[in-house]
Amino acid sequence: MVVSAGGNILWTCDPDTILQFSKRSHDFTKPVEMMGMLNMYGPTITATEGEESRIYRRIAAPSFNDRTHCSAWTESLKQSSALLKRWASVKAPIMQLNEDVARLTLHVISYVCFDRQMEWPEATKVQNNPPKRHSMSYQEAISSMVDNVPILFIVPPPVLSISPFNVHKKAKASYTEWLKYMEEMRDETLESLLQNGSRKGASILESFVQAGQTSTRDPKGPEISPAAVLGNIFVFIMAGYETSANTLTYAIALLACRPDLQKAMQADLDVTLGERPSSNWSYEVDFPKLLDGYVGAVMDETLRLYSVLPFFPKTTRETPQSFTSNGRDYTVPPDTLILINTSAAHRNPKYWPAVVPTVGDGPPYPVSSFNPSRWLNQDKDSPAFSPTPGSYVPFSDGPRACMGKRFAQAQFCAVLATIFKEYSVELAVDDKQAADGRRVSKSLWEKTKRSAEKELSTGVGFLMSLKMTGKIPLRLVKRGQEQLVI
Repeated sequence: MVVSAGGNILWTCDPDTILQFSKRSHDFTKPVEMMGMLNMYGPTITATEGEESRIYRRIAAPSFNDRTHCSAWTESLKQSSALLKRWASVKAPIMQLNEDVARLTLHVISYVCFDRQMEWPEATKVQNNPPKRHSMSYQEAISSMVDNVPILFIVPPPVLSISPFNVHKKAKASYTEWLKYMEEMRDETLESLLQNGSRKGASILESFVQAGQTSTRDPKGPEISPAAVLGNIFVFIMAGYETSANTLTYAIALLACRPDLQKAMQADLDVTLGERPSSNWSYEVDFPKLLDGYVGAVMDETLRLYSVLPFFPKTTRETPQSFTSNGRDYTVPPDTLILINTSAAHRNPKYWPAVVPTVGDGPPYPVSSFNPSRWLNQDKDSPAFSPTPGSYVPFSDGPRACMGKRFAQAQFCAVLATIFKEYSVELAVDDKQAADGRRVSKSLWEKTKRSAEKELSTGVGFLMSLKMTGKIPLRLVKRGQEQLVI
């Protein structure tokens, strides 16, 4: 507990405490004043509380169904195949891993949840040229807006409008451009609803547009403001593509640093998928096997090391709240900000094995502690591994747990299976020092690995989620043509 004139802040990574704070949503609520910055386009499910937040959740929840998850799986297979072609066509090292993967996840959520089909630049004659009424492409607008979120959070809109500084002008332009795109998506969807009516299994976009328009709203359904339509379009598309991209980026980079674990995952892929092309992979049959196998273990372990959010905020509001931890009763004072430290909870030595760091790995030792096999059932006669409740909460817990969990899992499994079934991803060593195209000295590889480990431990920043801020040069090679470390 930190006590100051500015208020009380309680940090915790204790599993029992986390479960109570998460599941008692009426007692420990969202700090809407702090999170209100997310309402830059209108009220959102993330930054509202009480009945308003529950209404948004009722609108969105039906869209996360098997039809949506199957579509996420299929579109992820398609988009990751396109990404592979892009990488394979360039001989130079992959330097924009996070940017490329973010484009992939944006393509997926844009199509599945917002009915917007996107292609990679090489697949179209017009490459990223903005359409009429726009100064930025769709991709540029959302990417630029996310990059400028700190400015948009801090600087009032009237100031942005008159500021002579280029950084403010760019932030204002990205905000306006993305607003235009959301308005266009809303208007096109409204026109479709008026012409064709609503359909069963509607997308998130359709559900929110329908709830926000008198002419299309179900008389028995929830009613929201027009501003809330735009606010929730923003928060769902931003959260859906940015967080997934970061998790995939870390997983690929970690596997490149651990070729032994990468080979183990590929062996499991061979057993599960055989020689079938990705066009014959099934969401109903193959996805559950991948999720329960090594790919799912890689996702679980990556999210343990790089939780989407390093903390979940709560508050007691004006009422003191009691809870029990380790047999003792405690009372949290009124108006206390509570920060559930997921990063610490996922590394709490009481519940997770101690780490033996390698030479180049630094705190919090992500590469050294990367161990997907902990999530696998090594003995068929023993129960599957299950972490202590509250010690692993990548998707939060309780009534406000992430409703997009299954969507994220389907996307992750499809992308990793597509990439690693036919290819390997390895650290790109300095070719000028390599003996030839494949043989690499052990000392050179270790030096390259130490550089990657440094980026994975210190090159991490927090904006809307934990994001890799540095660069790790990688190479995509056909399986069987990997570097030989001698």
